[in-house]
Amino acid sequence: MSEPNRIIPKHFQHQGPTGPSHWNAPVLSALPLPVFIGIVAIFNFVLPPTAQFDRSLAFEPPLLNAVLYTVFLASTSCIVAFIALKSYLENGRPFLVLLGAGALAWGSGSLLGGWLTNLPSGPNPAVTISNTGALLASMFHVASAGINKRASVQNAVRSRKLILILAYAGVLLFTSFYAVAALEGMVPAFFVPGIGQTLLRMTVLGLAVTLFGVSALLFARLYPRAKSGTLYWYFLSLALTGVGLASVFFGRAPGDPISWTGRTAMFLGGVYLIKAVFFVFKEHHI
Repeated sequence: MSEPNRIIPKHFQHQGPTGPSHWNAPVLSALPLPVFIGIVAIFNFVLPPTAQFDRSLAFEPPLLNAVLYTVFLASTSCIVAFIALKSYLENGRPFLVLLGAGALAWGSGSLLGGWLTNLPSGPNPAVTISNTGALLASMFHVASAGINKRASVQNAVRSRKLILILAYAGVLLFTSFYAVAALEGMVPAFFVPGIGQTLLRMTVLGLAVTLFGVSALLFARLYPRAKSGTLYWYFLSLALTGVGLASVFFGRAPGDPISWTGRTAMFLGGVYLIKAVFFVFKEHHI
């Protein structure tokens, strides 16, 4: 095997009849990433500051956001977590557990955040849950990228179910207890009505954006050598999600054009994550 392939995890090397083969990436699939970045930049330039922003330009129906988050973030995350589970049970690659746990944290936080936004007490619990879920998911994805440097790592068959139970149940239990704590006011505020975002929220969100960006770059560095469909779609998914979260820093009001651009980027990131984990499943069934 050539020198470049010795540093690429085996589960990212496509094997053909005569050895490793290269997968050709659909270049147009990467186009949305710079497009979304450009759109956010343009809106940030043309829209007036928050104080002068015309609220009639914002579009935020009470249930639309919840439905979209359920369909494009929660549902796609559940699909990813399930496929990652099935693939991990077959090949024992630890990165799949982390990928699935990250998807579960992202999906469960998005689901609760989407449906709790319109509480009479205000959107703070929803913002707290969804932003913390994003941070937790970003931590799992960074760990997933880091563990891929160990090509030979593979968990024993007898321990795989236990590891999955601990990882998935741990994420769901944490999200559940954290949601109750947020609803009961036991967590410091992320959003104060009449004032806006707190420093805590911006810090948590900033860390999540940074970690999503770092994990995307780590996977992107492997792709030129491995030419793996998994790496390609995973990198794009993480990058789009990071762009979507980062758009919050530039938004003028909930439901403004920047908000919807960011949300659309995250929705597409969920679809791309399904494609990434599907490639893992497919590659081990050829």
